[in-house]
This record gives sequence, structure tokens and C-alpha cells, in this order.
Amino acid sequence: MAAPAGYQDAGGDGGGPVLADMDLGTYIRPEGREFLLVGGTEPECGPLEWLDDPDDGSPLPAVSQFRTQMTRAARRLPGLRVPNKPRGVARVVRRDRRLDPLYDRTDLDGFYVAIGTSGNQFKSAPLVGCLMTTLIQGVEGVHDHDRSALTHTCEHTGPDH
Repeated sequence: MAAPAGYQDAGGDGGGPVLADMDLGTYIRPEGREFLLVGGTEPECGPLEWLDDPDDGSPLPAVSQFRTQMTRAARRLPGLRVPNKPRGVARVVRRDRRLDPLYDRTDLDGFYVAIGTSGNQFKSAPLVGCLMTTLIQGVEGVHDHDRSALTHTCEHTGPDH
């Protein structure tokens, strides 16, 4: 969709802010010099649509989802002009606990893994580094992680996660 006037940065290189609004359940990022990409963050207020067969999914956005996401985006960008006709692409996301990433030690002493994100967690790399530091320092300091899981206190949120 077309970006509202003034969205691009002052440098004029076509960039603009990337917004992630977890309360509204939407994210917005520049797509070239004149357009925005809008997507959802799977908020609790928006039920997920489950498919028995992923091949039944359409690459076209559903009208109801499109309107929901555009309305959410327009709440954050009041100058946004919402198109009447859905545009863009939709995708099917596979949900399977067996595909969760692994952050653990290996059977080979001194070797650790942070694998299996399938590229979807690139923005969490700094946190993963902190988690792995806690894990490595704990195990190398003779903590038996297999019997008693280590916890990591997050620098900005405080509670153990």
C-alpha cells in the first residue's frame, strides 16, 4: 500500500521507521520508496485460522484479514489511505513444536548449539547470545543443566525467562 506523506526518512533514501505494535497486533515496514508492508503479529484478540491441509491456503489476502490489518495500521499512521481492494500476499505458517529452535549443549564437551530458527528469529539474536552465555557459563561451571534447568534474568524485563 502507498505510504502516507512524510513517512520516509529525512535522508530521502526511501527508508522509514519499522513499527511493531504488539497491542494492536500489527507491524509496518517500508517496501521500497513509496510503499509499506503491513502484517500481523498474531495477537490474542485475533483468532488464528487453522488449516487441515496447508495446500488449501491461498496466497491472496482474505478480505476480513486485510481490513483488520489495514484498520490496525491506520490507527498508528493516521495519514494512511486504506485501499478498498485487498492487495498483497498471505502465507501459511507451519506450527509444530518439533520445529522449535534448540538452545542447548551437545554430547560433545565444550560444544553448544543455537539452531533451528529457520531464519524467523533473526531479531532475537542478541537475546539468544545472552541465553547461550548463561547456559555455557553455567554448564562449564559444573551446573547439571539436564537435572535442573538454568534460568536467565533478562536485562530489560527483569524476571527469569
